[in-house]
Amino acid sequence: MSDEQRVVHEDELDPEAFEWNRKDDVKEGLHMLLSHHPPSLYGHCLRVSFRGRSLYFCGRCTGIYSGLGLGIILLVLFQIDLNPEWFWFLFSVILGFTTVVDWVSQRLTPRKTTNHIRAVTGFCSGFGLAIIFLMGNLFYMLVALSIMAGSVGIVGLIENRRRTKSLTVMRAKFEAEDAKDEE
Repeated sequence: MSDEQRVVHEDELDPEAFEWNRKDDVKEGLHMLLSHHPPSLYGHCLRVSFRGRSLYFCGRCTGIYSGLGLGIILLVLFQIDLNPEWFWFLFSVILGFTTVVDWVSQRLTPRKTTNHIRAVTGFCSGFGLAIIFLMGNLFYMLVALSIMAGSVGIVGLIENRRRTKSLTVMRAKFEAEDAKDEE
């Protein structure tokens, strides 16, 4: 069908405008890899602009990687003695909990965090990870990973229960309205 034969009405979308190709897949994959957020949530990202193009980095992950890198450099450069290990491990866990508290309170309460807080708490966690990494104690690494995975899992369960409860309430409301309409 030629362009002349094709009639596009005001309320129709041109399907050719939505054609997807491999290049778009790669671009979208890179954006999600760096930001972990769809464009609607780029407010959680740090934006770097260069030559009229913007690149979005997850604010919290940027802080984590910065803290990890700088932590390793500083701890090695100043030859910080990480003994007693139990003390440094607890210190690392406390640093890591700054991110956990910020993230959990953001997910489970109406509180909204800022990119500055995300980056700072991420930096603290990254520095804590640097300490655990340089201690080289596999047990401490596994405990730290278990704490992180556990906190994410618990938040997921709480969110799922809230969502289920909300849906149950909405369903009951709609059923009551339907029953009322049938009378």
